[in-house]
Amino acid sequence: MVSGAVTRPSRESETSSEAESLELILPSGRTPLGFVRDSRAIYLVGRERSARWPVDLLRGGVARLSVEDHTVVGTAELIVDPSVRSEVLDRFRAKYGPLRYERWYRNPARVLRVRLASSPEEFDAAGHYYDWLAAEFDNVADDYDRHILGNRINRLLRDRSLAELRRVFASSHALLEIGCGSGMETIPLLRDGHEILCVDISARMLDVVREKARREGLAERVRTELLTAGSVGRLLEQVGPAAFDGAYSTYGALNCEESLLPIPPALHRLLRPGAQFVAGVYNRWCAFEVVGYALTGQFVRAFGRTGRPVRVGSSRFCVDIFSYSPSTFAGIFASWFTRETTLGVPALLPPSDLVAYAEKFSRHFDRLDRWDRAAAGRWPFRLLGDHFLMVMRRRDSVPASAAPTAANEVAVVSRRRPFGEVPPFGRAVPSGPGQETLEAT
Repeated sequence: MVSGAVTRPSRESETSSEAESLELILPSGRTPLGFVRDSRAIYLVGRERSARWPVDLLRGGVARLSVEDHTVVGTAELIVDPSVRSEVLDRFRAKYGPLRYERWYRNPARVLRVRLASSPEEFDAAGHYYDWLAAEFDNVADDYDRHILGNRINRLLRDRSLAELRRVFASSHALLEIGCGSGMETIPLLRDGHEILCVDISARMLDVVREKARREGLAERVRTELLTAGSVGRLLEQVGPAAFDGAYSTYGALNCEESLLPIPPALHRLLRPGAQFVAGVYNRWCAFEVVGYALTGQFVRAFGRTGRPVRVGSSRFCVDIFSYSPSTFAGIFASWFTRETTLGVPALLPPSDLVAYAEKFSRHFDRLDRWDRAAAGRWPFRLLGDHFLMVMRRRDSVPASAAPTAANEVAVVSRRRPFGEVPPFGRAVPSGPGQETLEAT
């Protein structure tokens, strides 16, 4: 659950006799935590991004807490507003003192609110899942570029995908980007002259993209829409069929969907005949992890990507995700798209969370990069990278057995805010204040 309005902590019920800690009651057991509270809510802090309890709590949405021998129940949400986070952390500092605050609570990955007045019986679990994902990405949007650019392997991933996108879409004008993030690929492609409709689950990520485009004088070429990857079919009602010359989704959005089934038929209708789709997907099998972790006896980590979902702690991501092998992914799209190429990215080098191994050979990284590029398209390396980049082409015809799915399957979408109107693509769109109506507010 993510609140639409900013709710600030109240100090009405704060007392000097407040308990030092509470226990979070989860199916896996009880976790003692520091807290502050007011008459309406209890506030918790998750220092480490890899900590399991905040993810379990936010994924489930309903919190059970034992406070001073009483069990209270409420709905949990991630606080993303910086001013509210700051107020909550000030109260932690006041309660626990400077020394303990510095050790346990300073610069946390997550600040959570448990609304005690909420009714768990009325909790919408389906809608909450996407609200939680949106809040997690809102929470990291302002720092996302530093995370990417500060890691040599993450930069490699973006360099490889951007090179592939430029190759595939050299003669394409109108593009659809599913899961644009902070625009690491969007802005370079806008500079190249493409017109892009960016879809993302995070309103803050879309804010970042729009601001970047505005600063570079590219705002008239980009439009944004607040949607999940699985609900991209909603665009058909607004832009119509065959609206795009190509589409792409790299490193994130597709792996946040438990089911990809609604996406291929929707893309088939949104793309023009002969158009291509480029997908960058977190691979189910990563040779570097399987071999490296197995050699050190860490067999759970060696096969950590095989879980469904892949839990936080078994991957480097801040949310639970779903991995796909190249063959499984291609099979899901097979009725609507033909696979053309697959690249392992990186194929030989370590994943970004193991970049320290690559940094040991930093003086020779350019050579390692060349070797990795050479192996990326070869069997078996193209199937065993950290991610894979797959290029597919829209089929001219769809098998009769697939047609009902293409017409009827609709994804569950977040209900946290309305969707704006999307202007037609593939033709000039005038700039000016009137064009702001499509942007999520």
